[in-house]
Amino acid sequence: MSMSGSTVVVAPPLAGPEALLALTQAAVRRGDHHEGAGLAEAALRALNDDDGARRALALRLLAVNRWRVGDTEAAARAADDALALYQALADSTGEAETLNVLCMVYNDLGLHRDALEHAIRALRLARTMHDRRLECWALNRVGVSYEFLEDPRLALQYVQQALDLARELPRHDEELFAALNNLAGGEIKVANEAMREGDFDRAEASLATARRHAEEALELARRSGNTHRETLALGNLAQAISHGPDRRQAQALLEQYQALARQHGYQRELVSADFDMACLLRQDGRHALAALRLEQLLTDIDDEDDALRLSIEHALYDSYKALGRYEQALAHLERHAALERKQLKARAQAQARVLLARLEIDQARLETVHARIDAELQRLRTRELEQEHQALRMHAEVLGREAREDALTGLHNRRAIDEALPGLLDRSRSEQAPIAVAMADLDNFKTINDRFGHGVGDQVLSTLAQILRAKTRGADLLARVGGEEFIIVLGRTPIDLAHEICERLRQAVAQHAWHELASDLQVTISVGLVAGEPEDAQHALIERADAALYEAKRRGRDRVHRG
Repeated sequence: MSMSGSTVVVAPPLAGPEALLALTQAAVRRGDHHEGAGLAEAALRALNDDDGARRALALRLLAVNRWRVGDTEAAARAADDALALYQALADSTGEAETLNVLCMVYNDLGLHRDALEHAIRALRLARTMHDRRLECWALNRVGVSYEFLEDPRLALQYVQQALDLARELPRHDEELFAALNNLAGGEIKVANEAMREGDFDRAEASLATARRHAEEALELARRSGNTHRETLALGNLAQAISHGPDRRQAQALLEQYQALARQHGYQRELVSADFDMACLLRQDGRHALAALRLEQLLTDIDDEDDALRLSIEHALYDSYKALGRYEQALAHLERHAALERKQLKARAQAQARVLLARLEIDQARLETVHARIDAELQRLRTRELEQEHQALRMHAEVLGREAREDALTGLHNRRAIDEALPGLLDRSRSEQAPIAVAMADLDNFKTINDRFGHGVGDQVLSTLAQILRAKTRGADLLARVGGEEFIIVLGRTPIDLAHEICERLRQAVAQHAWHELASDLQVTISVGLVAGEPEDAQHALIERADAALYEAKRRGRDRVHRG
């Protein structure tokens, strides 16, 4: 039995760990996450400490349920513990499943780069195991992380890959729903951004796409009997429709959304539905009634729900301003600012607690490793001990490389650039040596994906990385920094020589036998090149290279432009 705000779980008399785990999994499938959390905790109490596999499963299920009910810190602790157990068991499937959960937990905590790294690790594991279901989930999580990182184009690209893969899977309803729901939400965000920019044609197209995805997701959810999924899909569908002319249908959907959330105790979704109702009134210009409902909602929601309070305060500011009631509008704007400061502080504290807990877990693992090594020291010969140390060093090098390596191309990633470039700039200034930075972008990559498929698109990126690596020097810094964007840092290189190198790169790409990957495939790159100046900071230098790349694109692509 589940209730909003608290949970009472009634387990069968004398239920053993296996039965409790089965009940927990059934609760997850139904979307009864309050009940699922209680059952997972009961399973953990019933399990022995040495039952690693089932404890790992119970912890992962606890993390899923805690995340779903909004208890992100508890979810992070449970998932970290599960991940440690799965790694100790060498269970790659469980490890990938848990990494996907941690990705979403970290996104909720605002740790979006950590979230993306976890999703990429899960994707790498899934592809190594040739597990298409896990690959589908990982692609989904990568896409969601890019959405939080304010890159909607990459977000939709990865979630679309997840959707394409989900349609090929047998018994794929859960994976298909997740991809459809995330695509619907992503398209709604794109539409909102387009409307703010005055691009109403793009907004209309995105809303139409969001509506199709949300309708299919709703049909799937109802067929599966999972009321939590049905509630989420109704919310997305109502939002997609509310921006169009059929406000009556949007209101009817929101009423269904409210009813389901109230019936099943989905408190987060219930208040979200109330807020969406008020926003619908505001869209109709009924600001007085909207303000009345928003003021009531402020008194009804939990004091701790600062995120929703923030949205309500801003909506009240807009409505009172539209009504000409400027004193009340200003009061709500001031409350919004105060809440925003409070929320930022609370999020920072939560992030610190989670990162500290993760550090403590890592420290405990390290102490365990040290204890094992100390025991080995007593019975291993000097040669065997050296081999062990070598293995540990190699493992550390692999972990360090993975943290700074792009999963698809094997090149450095943005983190590696952020860490290395300041030092290269300092060295250039101290030695008074020239330095150049080139930003390269694959031309018309979306067209390649659309025409030949994402599999060929990934092969194009990998092949391009090989060409760039072969045509640059070992001392040059080469990284993939976006979907199809690469950066090349040429140390001790005058700008004229850097231009020659970039031109050779461009020609090598244009002349490569791309038809061997796909018939009629042609690939070119555009390059923006700039010379480093003594006063340059990292951010300014990259911005200048990016501006030069934009100019190369504007002038027709397949060219090097020196900024």
